Amino acid sequence: MVDPMNSDTHPKMPGPALAHCLLFSLVLSTAAGVAQAAPAQIPAVELKAALHFPDGKPGRPTYLRTVKRRFDAGAGPIGELQGGWFCGRRGDIQWNNKTSEAILPNGQITARFKQLLQQANFPVPTPSDALFEEKANVGASKERKDELHVGVLIKEVSTNLCSKSTNSWTGEAYLKLFWQVFAPEQQKVVFETTTEGRFHTADKALDGQVSAIPVEAFVAAARNLLAEPGFLTAVSTPADTTVLAGIAGAIAASAPADNAKLTIDGVATADNDALSKNITLLRTAVATVFGDAGSGSGFFIGRSGWLLTNQHVVGSAKFVKVRLATGRELVGEVQRTAALRDVALVKTEPAGVPPMPIRLTDPAIGEDVYALGSPLGDAFNTTLTRGILSGVREISSQQYLQSDVAILPGNSGGPLLDKSGQVIGITVLGLGAKGIAGMNFFVPVSDAIGKLGLQIQTAATR
Repeated sequence: MVDPMNSDTHPKMPGPALAHCLLFSLVLSTAAGVAQAAPAQIPAVELKAALHFPDGKPGRPTYLRTVKRRFDAGAGPIGELQGGWFCGRRGDIQWNNKTSEAILPNGQITARFKQLLQQANFPVPTPSDALFEEKANVGASKERKDELHVGVLIKEVSTNLCSKSTNSWTGEAYLKLFWQVFAPEQQKVVFETTTEGRFHTADKALDGQVSAIPVEAFVAAARNLLAEPGFLTAVSTPADTTVLAGIAGAIAASAPADNAKLTIDGVATADNDALSKNITLLRTAVATVFGDAGSGSGFFIGRSGWLLTNQHVVGSAKFVKVRLATGRELVGEVQRTAALRDVALVKTEPAGVPPMPIRLTDPAIGEDVYALGSPLGDAFNTTLTRGILSGVREISSQQYLQSDVAILPGNSGGPLLDKSGQVIGITVLGLGAKGIAGMNFFVPVSDAIGKLGLQIQTAATR
């Protein structure tokens, strides 16, 4: 049988100790005279929900059979290895035939892919309990014709990893994957697509080997595969157009209309010297947000409990914990997200704190700016730092504000303020400038408001 993605699909997997040695002996670029690369720029990725395979419908057992990696000759490092409390630079991460198995082990990604299929109710092969193979069945179990073979080509990898200890990691990773679904009885590919995945954690370390964070990016890309109607069509036996039409209708019904604006009961523009006068009140509007991947910051923009934060802070969670500066805890429901802009809208009960005023006009380069947030966790909540607006940059086709204001992991999702105490940006980390002084980036708040489909209504406009 011809494998549609012919490759050495099951290289010998290194054990944990060997994988760790591979990382530190082969991942670091230490050759004399080799210029040090900057941390990798990790693009934003839209994360979709996997389609649920309908209960009671026939389907073909599906499994990940082939994994192939692309190594481009002369390609530079794929990211930076960091270490310590502040994640100082340790070296460059290389992607080659020797290191790829340590970064993305076949066994881990195959197991996680099967887990995703099972969680979304897709059929998977059932292991046989037979202890002996009868003559009439010899060869039948080796190649079941009803099974679908999934192959994946790892086309692009970028990752910045920080070793907190031998088996504890923070960081970020991005993958671009090319998928094919192969039907053995037809000897042809019946579906193919390309998906992306991104994973980021700055505040909550993942325990395990170096692969922990890249594997989570693989899971995100695989989940986006399961969100493709074409993949569900390929697994259906036969392709059930009524089921597919129902799923398409459900997706369309759940998607908000392009012009569906959500009105937020905000406050009017602040006075020119409001920051110095009202810093205590402004601090009460900043909260620590606990999502499924750790904690970050957020801030209230509406009196009814509307709060803005980063999408990577809430992760895939529907509900998050919101802790106010007073220590009071609220339950927040994630109402809207815009993954490509890395922003999210959370709704809590009215918190009884004054919301922050929003400035929708563009700030000028050279303006004084101030960051509020919870760096390094809730113990340092509502920390205020000062800097200037250094520039407006475009990174991965998205616009960002650049400033030298000091921020640390945990500031993500917090507000960037002008001297009047108005929000002009939202703190975001992991844009490739980690560890470089004066290179911190913020999502323009006007862009976040637009992407989330919000309309700020103040007393003057009601």
